[in-house]
Amino acid sequence: MKRLSLLLVMLCISGVAWSQVRVTGKVTDQLNGEGLPGVNILVKGTTNGAVTDIDGNYSINVAPDATLVFSYVGYVKEEVPVNNRSTIDLNLAPDIEQLSEVVVVGYGQQEKEDVTGSVVEVDSKEFNKGAIVSPDQLINGKVPGVNITPDSGEPGGKVQIRIRGGTSLTAGNDPLYVIDGVPLENTTQNGGRNPLNFLNPNDIESFTVLKDASAAAIYGSRAANGVIIITTKSGKAGAKPRLNYDSWVSFSNAVDKIDVLNGDQYRLVAAEVAPDRTNLLLNANTDWQSQVLRTAVGQNHSLSFTGGGENTGYRISFNYLDKEGIIETSSTKRTGLNLNLNQSLFDNTLDISLGLKGAYTEDAFVDGAAISNSIGFAPTQPIYDVNSQFGGYWEWPTTFGTAVGLNPVSVLDQTEFVGETYRSLGNMTISYDLPFISGLSAKVNLAYDVLKGQRSDFQPFTLRSQSADSGQVKIESITRTMKLLESYLNYEKNLKGINSNIKALAGYSYQDFFNGFPTITARRLSTNIFGIYNPTIAGEYEAPYSVQENRLISFFGRVDYDFMSRYLLTVNARYDGSSRFGDENRWGFFPSASLGWRIIEEPWMDGLSSIFNDLKVRAGWGITGNQEFANYQYFAVYRPSDQFTQYPLGGEPITTIRPSAYNPQLKWEETTQYNVGLDYSLLNGRLNGTLDFYLKQTDDLLFNTPVPAGTNLSNFVVTNIGSMENKGVELGLNGIIIDKSDIRWDLGFNVAYNHNEITKLNGNTDPDFRGVPVGDISGGVGNRIQILSVGESRNTFYVFEHIRDENGNPLVDGVDHNDDGVVDDSDLYVDQNEDGIVNDSDRIYYNDPLPDWLFGLTSNVNAYNFDLSFTLRGSLGGYVYNNFASFAGNYSRLTNDITPGNMHASVLDNQFEEPQLFSDIYVEDASFLRMDNITLGYTVPNLGENVSLRVYGTVQNAFVITDYSGIDPESGIGGIDNDLYPRSRTFLIGLNLGL
Repeated sequence: MKRLSLLLVMLCISGVAWSQVRVTGKVTDQLNGEGLPGVNILVKGTTNGAVTDIDGNYSINVAPDATLVFSYVGYVKEEVPVNNRSTIDLNLAPDIEQLSEVVVVGYGQQEKEDVTGSVVEVDSKEFNKGAIVSPDQLINGKVPGVNITPDSGEPGGKVQIRIRGGTSLTAGNDPLYVIDGVPLENTTQNGGRNPLNFLNPNDIESFTVLKDASAAAIYGSRAANGVIIITTKSGKAGAKPRLNYDSWVSFSNAVDKIDVLNGDQYRLVAAEVAPDRTNLLLNANTDWQSQVLRTAVGQNHSLSFTGGGENTGYRISFNYLDKEGIIETSSTKRTGLNLNLNQSLFDNTLDISLGLKGAYTEDAFVDGAAISNSIGFAPTQPIYDVNSQFGGYWEWPTTFGTAVGLNPVSVLDQTEFVGETYRSLGNMTISYDLPFISGLSAKVNLAYDVLKGQRSDFQPFTLRSQSADSGQVKIESITRTMKLLESYLNYEKNLKGINSNIKALAGYSYQDFFNGFPTITARRLSTNIFGIYNPTIAGEYEAPYSVQENRLISFFGRVDYDFMSRYLLTVNARYDGSSRFGDENRWGFFPSASLGWRIIEEPWMDGLSSIFNDLKVRAGWGITGNQEFANYQYFAVYRPSDQFTQYPLGGEPITTIRPSAYNPQLKWEETTQYNVGLDYSLLNGRLNGTLDFYLKQTDDLLFNTPVPAGTNLSNFVVTNIGSMENKGVELGLNGIIIDKSDIRWDLGFNVAYNHNEITKLNGNTDPDFRGVPVGDISGGVGNRIQILSVGESRNTFYVFEHIRDENGNPLVDGVDHNDDGVVDDSDLYVDQNEDGIVNDSDRIYYNDPLPDWLFGLTSNVNAYNFDLSFTLRGSLGGYVYNNFASFAGNYSRLTNDITPGNMHASVLDNQFEEPQLFSDIYVEDASFLRMDNITLGYTVPNLGENVSLRVYGTVQNAFVITDYSGIDPESGIGGIDNDLYPRSRTFLIGLNLGL
């Protein structure tokens, strides 16, 4: 009987075992497809369960008719019937209501729902695609109110960034960059181009833009123009080792050329207006712009290795970039290494992070003479002359003395203008949870930034120049170092009794900057008495070693208070001391405060929960500063003379010591900013957006002001002269248009309006004072086309109103149009004050280069392993002065110059005899719509576990729609378009391989 019972029990157990199935599978994130570790899997109605491993894999024995419950913090819980299946893979969707997004702010992180300032984060999934050398181009068109404009089309060229308009006249207008917690000195280095070029764009995880003072005041004296926080990628503890390789090859061409006369047109014009000079013209038809332009090839290779142990995360990457410029001989090359290491110790109470970034950059620059002469050299002259004394290149004979033009091909081929830069940025942060007070932690950040650069310029004796019988070598070097020590305490406490949370931060910062400018050497290569070139050194000049140092010492703090998870308060304060100011004005206090109301948490919003996922109102106020100007302006400094100011004694140059101008009353520029904003999320997160209104008022503007002769040691002194304001509105919208299993379409749109106005200028009591002229232009020494004037925007154009005929064409010069018997400016321009003469009193304020509206549209579509994305960007209301057309669109280029120069094609329509530099016809609308980039990619499926491969193609600067007659509406830096390196259109193919 016992045996029978035992047999029945065994049969029952066997039956149960045979009735179960083993289910395996992988749980991934629905948004990015990555495996989710630690997902709980429970058989519904039982305690039987499993947990996914580090890659998201799992296995479990269940009954064929069981139901599996998948749950993970921050994701929507899923119940899946087994239905006798052995494999069940699942994509978990983030729970919009539970998931709390964390954004980087100054000296820490904050949950997005608790942010009370104007803060925008752009992560790597949203970056622009393409052959990007400088990281700031990754977010162009992505952030409302942020205008990013390349200074030129050269590879790695400096970029101009304006956040809510510029706040200064002559001090810095660029934002403060903070890389992994290290504030940088925002200066272009000698021997290099953009100060961010040492960073590999593939190493960047996110950009966070702090736009208003309530968010940026924690950085005090350097935050008036906003703050851009750059966070680089790092490994995570427990992550499986992964290798990633990204590579692309690019081809770039000029989009357009400046419209000048060809050789045949030039000869016809010469025969008509200057027949006595036609003997100077030859029979060539040389397109000089085509001769200096080329199809530029680029390549980029990035290799990274990421992983982690139980308490360790690491990432190391290597990058090599080689990108040619579209003008012959120009290029940039970068070799970089990046290391991030994170380690937790003592049960995660001690965290240590180490970051090291290093890059060696080689730049080949273009002599500005090559660009200007490719536009202005006579098209009737040939490129080469075998009998030429100038290296076989055709040049104007030396009998003309100093020629107006140089052969641009000769300039490119015979000169060498190169730079090299070594830069290393490193920091170590140590964070420790103090055991004696719950919620209290201490953090120390130690950092350095070292740059060594050199730029050399070689001109051989065969180059026709101002010194036609000699060559020259110039070597400029620079050493820059920055040392940083920051320490601060963080405290966090949940006050359950009053339903509140409080976070507090208090810290100290010491930052020291050193700039050393070693010897500048110039050697001249002379001729011997027989006229045969001799490469011996005839003269040498060595500038004394120059050093500039400055220091910034700061105390800062922040308090965040949260009541009932709906009423928010943030208070920031920073007390900065800068060695750039005298004792009386050395310290500045920069406070801010902001409030937030999370309307979504109000009980009466429950009825709208099906519509709103988030709704928050923000309001903030704060003061920030600006100290970005040259050192040693507030006290008397004696400087060694340079090669232009030496005193000749006995035929030898003698270095002397000379005093420099100074202003002991110099103090900070201060910007007070007010901001009101709204954040919202609708339809289960399908539509998200922000709306902001702001007012920025800058006082004590720094400006290099003219002073009466004899009152200082120069005619110009840096002075605090006035006030300026920017006011505007910004709107950002991000929506998920389609969200299906195989198709997802995300669309983002932003638009911003900004109005700039100078509200006060001090120091001039003249009732006829119109303003301070600025904006130097080509066409005459000392000519300026812009003005700083109360009631006008910064750098408003200051021009004459040109009289038009009945067809709208400007009247030509040299004709007595008003029949007064005199040919003068009154025949061309409107006599605004009707005093019978036309002079500077009749110039008018006429538009400005600052755009009124900026907008951007970003689209990302993923469908069936394909992805298609683009960024469309535009600007309305900005104007550009077409300087080449103004000084070259006239016949004097042929009739008056020592040697004939080419003319802008507008001369055929306007028929001007002389330059009309101050005519309003050259101030043109620079509004535009630009397709910045289009990318099409394909991810190859089913390559194996942990293997991914994506191939893609990109077009950068695909097209631009504009009425501007120049080659690019964004080519005018400060609103003046004059001989800039042209921008290119780039085609790129690339691949990304993950293992």
